[in-house]
Amino acid sequence: MEKKRIIRQLLPVEEEAEIPVLPQEIVVEILSRLPIKSLCKFRCVSKQWLSLMSDPLLAKSHLKKTIRNDCFYSQRKRVLISSHNLYCLEYASIGRFDENLVALELDYPLKDASNGLAELIDSARDGSLYCERSEEEEEEDEFPVMVKLNMPCCVNQRNWVDILGSCNGLVCISPDEDTLYLFNPSTRESKRIPDPPSSFAPDGLSVNGFGYDFVNDDYKVVKVGCGNVFVYSLRRDSWRIVCSFPYDDNVYEPGVHLNGAVHWMASYGDGADYRCVVAAFSLEEEVISDLPAPDIVDTSFEFVAGVLNGCLCVLHSRNQMHNDFWVMTEYGMGETWTKLTLSLSYICMKPLCLAQNGEALLEVDGKLLLYNLEDDSYRYLAVDGIPEGDGFEADTYLETLVSPNGFFRP
Repeated sequence: MEKKRIIRQLLPVEEEAEIPVLPQEIVVEILSRLPIKSLCKFRCVSKQWLSLMSDPLLAKSHLKKTIRNDCFYSQRKRVLISSHNLYCLEYASIGRFDENLVALELDYPLKDASNGLAELIDSARDGSLYCERSEEEEEEDEFPVMVKLNMPCCVNQRNWVDILGSCNGLVCISPDEDTLYLFNPSTRESKRIPDPPSSFAPDGLSVNGFGYDFVNDDYKVVKVGCGNVFVYSLRRDSWRIVCSFPYDDNVYEPGVHLNGAVHWMASYGDGADYRCVVAAFSLEEEVISDLPAPDIVDTSFEFVAGVLNGCLCVLHSRNQMHNDFWVMTEYGMGETWTKLTLSLSYICMKPLCLAQNGEALLEVDGKLLLYNLEDDSYRYLAVDGIPEGDGFEADTYLETLVSPNGFFRP
């Protein structure tokens, strides 16, 4: 034993290798190149890594690389589908003939909140609903009666989820009536948007929009109602009345975000002074201005604004079948409106994006299709995982680390 001890003392001592400590900016640079799924897993490594994954610096760096790198952009883009539930679809798989499209079901706020109709159906007996007459009605008759109402045998248990807009990985959704959330489908983080104060909350019909104020680094929800424009600021976490809405009360669809503004089709005036325009609300300056509409558009009631490949669009939205729409090839320049005629007809259409092969991905009357703008051919897309029969609405989003809870009041 003594001999072994002496030999150990004579041998060189191996120093423990030190793990190099990389500068913070190098770590952020490396992590910003990784997919969201991996980054979310890294949160479980340690408290330090959890803090790092929640750092707005990493979220901004990751987002910037996603937007500037075509490969990252393609890998991290998703199609969001709403049909009594929320689903996501990989953008990179769209347009490949040899690959089936599979939608993944998402978790989101108020997902399991049962709707009132489903609760009513649950109380039905023998496939029918029996309702007692009121006490006043019973007093008028000598004998109380039961009213039998034939109801559908199958009712979806969940509310419809309205998609009001998407920007930088955050989606504004309404999973229940008059309830708004900012939701990141990639990280599953969400924030309930407070209701507007009762002193200026718009009564009756109102429409919304959602987008990013680049100058002030702020995400804003815009609500139009009662002749006013109301703005919710995520950074302030509060609502404000910012200006009047100087147009007719015939705006029904959510606005679309483009070039730092939210856009709706709108109209004002009477007779010879009647004008149909694209109303553009600047999220930075919080003022509203007119953009020229196509000359053929004579009423905003039947048209909506859209966006395709970074260009503003005007599309038909109701009442009858149409086979055309307009694209503004240079933003703000009315003379650049270009009419596109399609080889299919639609009642309602929403442009989503250009797919990998250059075809336009469109939502047409509750279905997805790819349209080749060069040869006027198209094909409908079958998506596994989405129940058939109810139709759906769709939007797109990017997989990012942007957190709806990462903004604080100044």
